[in-house]
Amino acid sequence: MHASTTEMPDLAAYDVILVNSSGGKDSQAMLDEVCVLAEAAGVLDRITVLHCALGHVEWPGTSELARAQAGHYGVRYEQRHREQGLLLDQVRRRGRWPSASARYCTSDQKRGPARKLITQLVAELGDLGRPARVLNCMGLRAEESRARLKKARLSRDEAASSGRRTVDTWLPIHDWTETQVWQRIHASGVPYHPAYDQGMTRLSCSLCVLASRADLVRAAQLRPELAAEYADLEAEIGHRFRNDLSMADIIPAAEQDATAECTEETATIDLGQGRLWWPRFERQSDRYGTVFLLTGPDAEDYVSFDNAPVGQPGRLVAIVVETRHSGHCGDIARSLAPVTPSVGEEITLGAGTLFTDADDDLGVRTAIGLVPDDGRDTDWLDPRALYRCHNQTVRLELRIGSHTNKRARDTTSRAA
Repeated sequence: MHASTTEMPDLAAYDVILVNSSGGKDSQAMLDEVCVLAEAAGVLDRITVLHCALGHVEWPGTSELARAQAGHYGVRYEQRHREQGLLLDQVRRRGRWPSASARYCTSDQKRGPARKLITQLVAELGDLGRPARVLNCMGLRAEESRARLKKARLSRDEAASSGRRTVDTWLPIHDWTETQVWQRIHASGVPYHPAYDQGMTRLSCSLCVLASRADLVRAAQLRPELAAEYADLEAEIGHRFRNDLSMADIIPAAEQDATAECTEETATIDLGQGRLWWPRFERQSDRYGTVFLLTGPDAEDYVSFDNAPVGQPGRLVAIVVETRHSGHCGDIARSLAPVTPSVGEEITLGAGTLFTDADDDLGVRTAIGLVPDDGRDTDWLDPRALYRCHNQTVRLELRIGSHTNKRARDTTSRAA
């Protein structure tokens, strides 16, 4: 069965309503939505929340949080794990990491245990004189990726169905934006995972092969021992964490960024104020290297960076002055979406050496950015931070610390 994104299942027609919870924001918003609808239909008692525990590779406290979230609604909670071993044991035996095209982490660590629980829940129903009807709820959203965009909101899971049961998969928040997810979470009053407040944009394995580089660097800062364990396993099996990214690249970047964050800043240079955008090619190339500031409705209404201190190392910071709807669809392939910030919020766009780009038509330098010190080709600025600032009126500053002044002096000495 394939349904349009507007179709809503009849919850009262199902004997079992299974809500899969990772403990992350999408699972949490979905749980609230399903419980509200189930209570209205008089079938709240048919809900079971399932958390597939991943051991120490998931964020600390995730299992406890998933249990507490289920308890808030007074619904049954079940926790399962893969009996044949957890993720890193599986990686070691296979000699390869999971990937976007070979997501055995999902199929074995989550889907397999979920189907075993479905079998148990159907058995608990006893003889109904007909196949049991199971609704399997998942918190996938269309804006997360192209693959998820193509998924039907309601579909029959033929592989999980049998003569004793029919299993339908429902994506209750498939058409929700990230902003709507957070609005629902805040309205519910139910605690969310603290990893989001520590800079993470998604919650799955702490170090997920599908995560953005920025998320991986931040996770390695928050969990350095786990990152080191991943690096050791990468060396042991001789297979890179990702084709385009090794843990040997992530760990030094995390250490460098952490050092920069802890260094005292001694000077601030005001670069200008306006609505923050970035050239289209930055997203298309994944460089995410420069931004520009709009001051009016016309193409010529840009802040000029002709007098910016090009070559000066530092940290590029956007201070939010005024907020509005972003209007940007986001980067679906990388699960990035605009999030409206708060007025007065300070958002670090990146750290590195300042440079500017000229607009050939206008004859002035209208784009400004940072070249990172590690020589990487992508994510020169933090894409997560950029989507938080997009179309918001910000004051752009370059924060200079004693460490960046020293690097500038060293560069000048070598040039001389």
